[in-house]
Amino acid sequence: MIATGRMRKAMHEMVARKGDFTLFALLRRDEPLYGLWDLVVAAPWLKGGTLAATSEVVDFLAKSIGTKGLQQLARVVVIGDDNPTVKFFLKNVPVDDGERRIQRTDLFGLQIEEGIIFRAKRPERAKPRRKVAHSTLSASSRRGARKHATLERS
Repeated sequence: MIATGRMRKAMHEMVARKGDFTLFALLRRDEPLYGLWDLVVAAPWLKGGTLAATSEVVDFLAKSIGTKGLQQLARVVVIGDDNPTVKFFLKNVPVDDGERRIQRTDLFGLQIEEGIIFRAKRPERAKPRRKVAHSTLSASSRRGARKHATLERS
């Protein structure tokens, strides 16, 4: 069995450094691959389908879960946020930060024996920071303006 706690910890560490994932899921295919899992991820900060994106995730996982943990994975797949697989999980298995399991699922012709979905949710957009108005008056000018306002009220 795969260490889901260590995988979730690795996901949280990546989120803290890079930003939220749209999808972070372990899928075990119905093929004789010695019970290994595929890690399927999508994130706005990852360019799906590129070697650079896959390398970034694998390098981070190696540091986080170690090479022994990586040996439980058949492959790491980075896909784009617009991929039909991402849309499927967002619609049918939404999860923010948890562990939802699926079993014996046909995923676009690929037979999935078991799946563990840690996240299937669109990242929230960062709210733009509000600009704070700062006075252009110097400290002595502000004191003078307050003194002037006090005299007018008298």
